[in-house]
Amino acid sequence: MENYTLSQISGFVTLALMILSYFFKSKSKYLLFQTLGLGCMFFSYLFGGEYFAMITLTVSVTRTLTFYLYEKKDKEAPIGFAWLFASLAVCAYLIVNLVILQTAKPVDILYLAAMVLYAFIFRIRNIKLVRYTVIVPHVLAILYNLLLGNMIFVAMSYGFELLADFYAIIKYNRKEAVK
Repeated sequence: MENYTLSQISGFVTLALMILSYFFKSKSKYLLFQTLGLGCMFFSYLFGGEYFAMITLTVSVTRTLTFYLYEKKDKEAPIGFAWLFASLAVCAYLIVNLVILQTAKPVDILYLAAMVLYAFIFRIRNIKLVRYTVIVPHVLAILYNLLLGNMIFVAMSYGFELLADFYAIIKYNRKEAVK
């Protein structure tokens, strides 16, 4: 199923959607574009043959969509959902990498830690706080992708997303300080 061209195209669409997500003031629109971006990233990993990351992203899409639906209702998602999605990410790692593929690598812990952090960060309702806290898992995901030597475009995507996050923090903090 590996197809480098389709992986790169999916990565480019991921990049565009993820970057756009940071420029919405509404948490629900932020989560909607994050969900769409994660869906495209799923295909990037699928076509790149990175099956652990692909399966973990399935959990991520479900997580982000769940938090999006709560946000649309102007409600806080129960903390149990964050624990559930963090646990599902860990279970996916154990099942896929240890049992099925038997390809567990120490570097996988970086990506797994990022997925667990996202499960708790995306539950936060304050978009300003979300922008600050996603920096840590972004850096972990960038390191994971760079250390694998694969999916360079996805590593760049996380890098551009990180830059967009910094830009949004500066832009919106300055606007709030002026008000």
